[in-house]
Amino acid sequence: MVPKEKAENFKNEYDLDLFMETSAKTGLNTEKLFAEAAKLLYKDYCKYKDKKNKNEGEKLKPVNIKEPVEKKKCC
Repeated sequence: MVPKEKAENFKNEYDLDLFMETSAKTGLNTEKLFAEAAKLLYKDYCKYKDKKNKNEGEKLKPVNIKEPVEKKKCC
């Protein structure tokens, strides 16, 4: 269990677009989280596609992605 404040700080520190309370144990919001993540990915794809079409032939600038956070094993 992660305190809500700690999770929100993590979201802000890594500039994440989505934060939602979920539970692997009960399944709370797990389907909703994947649906929301898919919507965000689709919106980003549409922006990329539109920009690519406008700048045909120009290379897009690479996105600055922060290093992935090391996952800690649960339990």
